[in-house]
Amino acid sequence: MTTNIQAPIATDKDRSAIAHLVSRIRPDWDTHGNTVALAKHPDQSLDVLTLQAIIAAVTRTDQKTPTILGLDGDHTNRARVALSKPVSVTAKLPGYAPLDPECGYPGCGTPLNKHKVWYIPREIRPHEWEQPRPITPASPEQIAHVRPEFHRQETHAS
Repeated sequence: MTTNIQAPIATDKDRSAIAHLVSRIRPDWDTHGNTVALAKHPDQSLDVLTLQAIIAAVTRTDQKTPTILGLDGDHTNRARVALSKPVSVTAKLPGYAPLDPECGYPGCGTPLNKHKVWYIPREIRPHEWEQPRPITPASPEQIAHVRPEFHRQETHAS
């Protein structure tokens, strides 16, 4: 069984060195932009930061700016797996699609993508286009009507 050493937290000098290395891999990314993006990454341990930056530079050819270096994502999880560290639960894992968020209408529970215009099954009401109903508090009389044991207590100051 191998054990990893505890890597130090990256300093400004470390981030500059990583940024220079990333600029050699991706000359279209600005070195200063690389440094700024690396400083924003949530995991500042030197080993993860270095490896995730290299993985992002090599695999994320769709990115035109180095902003991805400051984000926790698939490249970060690949770095953590390679270093035998726990993966982030907030980042997207390779091979798994993110869960669809719910539509947000109270009590609906239907994934948001089921309410799209091109896909609305009959059993799902198109309530995302409805105006939300205002919530008004019940008066004591309405409560007493529903719950007969409820009686409004009048207090008199003496």
